[in-house]
Amino acid sequence: KKSNRLIFAVIAIPQQPSIVEILNSLSTDASAVDEINSNYIPILIDGDVLREFGILSQELCSELQIGLKFPLMVWMNYEGNPVSWLSLDSNEKKTAPEYFTTSHEVMVQMWEEDSDYISKNSRIDQAGRRARILQRLKNTQMSEAPAVDVLQSLRQLTSLYDPFSRILDQAGGLFPAGVLDLLSMSSRLPGLPEEQRERSIKVLGSLLEDILISPMFDPLDGGVFNARRGSSWSFPYYNRDCSSQARVVVSLLNAYEATGDKRALERALGVLRFIVESHLTESGLFEFGAKSYGDVENWLWLYEDVREILSPEELPVWMAFSGMKESGNLPSELDPQGKYLRANSIAFAKSSEEVAELLGTDLAKVKELLESARKKLLEARKDRLKEPSTDKKVPNAIATFRMITAYANAYRITGEASYRDLAAETLLKAKEHFSDGTRLKAYSGDAPDSLLAARAFVYAVAIQAALDVEAVTLNGEWLPWAGDLSSIVSEEFLTDASIRECPSAGDLMGLAISDSNMLFDDSTLGLLSMSESRLRALNIPLVPALGEKLRAFPVNAIRNPIEYSDQIQATLMRSFSVNYTYSKDTSAALKEALARSPFMGVNRRMASPSDPLHLIPKAGEAIRLSPDGGGSPVKSAADLRVPSLP
Repeated sequence: KKSNRLIFAVIAIPQQPSIVEILNSLSTDASAVDEINSNYIPILIDGDVLREFGILSQELCSELQIGLKFPLMVWMNYEGNPVSWLSLDSNEKKTAPEYFTTSHEVMVQMWEEDSDYISKNSRIDQAGRRARILQRLKNTQMSEAPAVDVLQSLRQLTSLYDPFSRILDQAGGLFPAGVLDLLSMSSRLPGLPEEQRERSIKVLGSLLEDILISPMFDPLDGGVFNARRGSSWSFPYYNRDCSSQARVVVSLLNAYEATGDKRALERALGVLRFIVESHLTESGLFEFGAKSYGDVENWLWLYEDVREILSPEELPVWMAFSGMKESGNLPSELDPQGKYLRANSIAFAKSSEEVAELLGTDLAKVKELLESARKKLLEARKDRLKEPSTDKKVPNAIATFRMITAYANAYRITGEASYRDLAAETLLKAKEHFSDGTRLKAYSGDAPDSLLAARAFVYAVAIQAALDVEAVTLNGEWLPWAGDLSSIVSEEFLTDASIRECPSAGDLMGLAISDSNMLFDDSTLGLLSMSESRLRALNIPLVPALGEKLRAFPVNAIRNPIEYSDQIQATLMRSFSVNYTYSKDTSAALKEALARSPFMGVNRRMASPSDPLHLIPKAGEAIRLSPDGGGSPVKSAADLRVPSLP
């Protein structure tokens, strides 16, 4: 304000580390750097930590009549009102400095001519934006019969999969973790129509068949990539971060439980190992861990390159295992200009058993050759990528709470107690590290409270993690904290129109921005809605106004089920969940079975003397309360029929 300068802001999200290349091209252009420093206050905005700015980017892009694209260059006045903005597209021929220079010349001229007029206009535009956002929130149509409409949205989702083209319409390019979760849950909920459960398991199986043998999973280090290029899973964007990968681990474990496809379990545990090896900090918490991995060519392989690295004995085994071809394996529609001619993306295309059968070779020998080939190629790729030594890893709240949920699910599916212990230990550390009094912060650092204060999404993943750890430990330790965090959500984020994303202490724009649909992850509203269902079943009611908003089901979910798959899950849980109450002296075997039953759609709690008589089990037993209200005794673990148990 004092210098009468505009802010030159760039909004980006770490889930797309390729944006680093775009920003580097701007910061290494001497002329652009000089103009930026001479005329503006330059600010880089993390649209994931300051989630309201990430969501605002969608609003600004829609005003340009384009889809959401990062990074977004925004000129703002000192009040935080956008004056002008444009999206930087890495696929365009123009460079970031060229984009900047063209707009900069116009902006400087306009600002010098009449800065007061521009500020006034931006203030009026922001007021109009504020009114539109509020009106849109108020006009959101909610279902009058959620239990009925949620089934319609589920039918719509399964109809989007074309078994001939093997394409899921409207899925976009992100890894479809939410869709896998929803299909996994809907395939086993007992109250759903049998026909819908069968359709869900069929589509789930087809999606797994497409994804699990695709290059989305890296056979060299075990990690998974965030997104794909084009409409098939054959050519990933080579981006990954801890939070997104932890989310994939959970969806794969759920899918394994529903289908029994062992490949899903193998991929999930492989990704989990990769995260721990790559993103665990000295404190036992997890960094966000997004990186820019350089040119696409560094990830692709020519047959001749691989032949030079591997032995004659290893080469045919690796070719069969990874899906490589001498002529290249990238579909022509994904590389129409032939830029990557004869290049191969690698995958878990076949199992070691399939390779042994195909080549007529001993299985033990195949496994030995695959492991030696993997190590050689991984070292060769590290040399290509020339990854710089990383700075000290900084714990991130979202990544850490996501990993706690992944640990809890890994215990639930495998029964390995070490995963349960890691979930509980990490949650205790996270509570200590990310707490600021009774509130949460997104990370630790030297920054104003307005930046450190956790947005609503952090509370949503923290509540989910607390409930998941409680579900596998069954000791009552984490329920009070989950309830406390939910109370803070009602205090900090609940408004008449919506659950807004930004706390009052961090409100830099005065916009009622709400994370209500799945933009680049689960939505805040969807996660909180699922937690509301679980908390209510555990006799922890939320503030009535908050509970009412979280139980509402948007009619838009019927037309756009992928975009609202988390809220569909929440509504299914509300209508079709099974609840268990168990006695204080329940046997260890029965408690383990309860702990290893699904998180979503199954609730478990210790019986209370104040419960109705029909919910108080006999000593050593439990009671199963079905969605229709009927109760039945559970005398042993065998009565539960938990999918994840042997």
